[in-house]
Amino acid sequence: MLNREPSLSEIKSARTLTSTIVRNTPILISEYFNELLDMELYFKCENFQKTGSFKIRGASNAIFSLTKAESLQGVACQSSGNHGGAIACAAHLKGIHADIVMAKSVSKAKIHNVKTYNGNMIFCDTMGERDNLFLKTVEENNRISIHPYDNYDVIAGQGTIALEVVEQVPEFDSILVPIGGGGLISGISIALKEMNSSSKIIGCEPESVDDTYQMFHARKRIEMNHRESVADGLMAIVGKLTLPIIQRNIDDIILASEEEIINTTKLIWERMKIIIEPSCALVLASLIKNKDKFKGQKVVLVITGGNVDLVSLPWLKVGKD
Repeated sequence: MLNREPSLSEIKSARTLTSTIVRNTPILISEYFNELLDMELYFKCENFQKTGSFKIRGASNAIFSLTKAESLQGVACQSSGNHGGAIACAAHLKGIHADIVMAKSVSKAKIHNVKTYNGNMIFCDTMGERDNLFLKTVEENNRISIHPYDNYDVIAGQGTIALEVVEQVPEFDSILVPIGGGGLISGISIALKEMNSSSKIIGCEPESVDDTYQMFHARKRIEMNHRESVADGLMAIVGKLTLPIIQRNIDDIILASEEEIINTTKLIWERMKIIIEPSCALVLASLIKNKDKFKGQKVVLVITGGNVDLVSLPWLKVGKD
């Protein structure tokens, strides 16, 4: 397993290693949004990816990179859902055991993903309890820990998105990427920087979970408490490995409110007829809020996943509390 930041060469190797499982996902274009915002938008649709999110890229690269001895130990991860489903899937294909530690509040769609691939689910009552339960699981069972973002093999796998994007959209001005723990934007930024891309790399966060935004502008790590967002895949605090990459490589971080995220999720469902999570609607919500900065540009939006509970859509909850 990698013990340093991956290079472009290692990201290309990750693409080869995971080619039997990772899909080359499509770019969609919406004339409606292009006209509305006066720019050319390219939606990189990882909601069509295996297991329903980009997470399979990093998870499969990490698991397929294990030695025979490491594979015999089995793996463990903690997850808000998508990473757990991806780990379960990759472990199933490799024929190894996977423990997935999740809070009981995780969406039913994401729990179903883990069940589909026979992952061993271990539940905790709250997100705050998850870290301790995960550490206990790893120590008691001697599992190989595969962190959802603070893992260089995972970062390399996530960076394969950039390789596809530059083939599909050879010239673009900016790429907008949601930030949770920071593994996705770290991998994408490493690949684009080594390819000498002049495109701006823009991170997006919910206003209610803006830890990376604060640290990016403070130029240092700040201790943060756990906070909640409708964008449940982005509630993690940025990683110790990913923050330095983000601070070095990305150009800006922009934000959107909870209401803006919910409204944009609904708008994408209605206008583009695709199922996406609030965590990735964030990129368009942030773009709309900051549209004057991007007017006339070619902009790639990374749509990270589509695992949602159809019986509890976020706009159905508004006004019910």
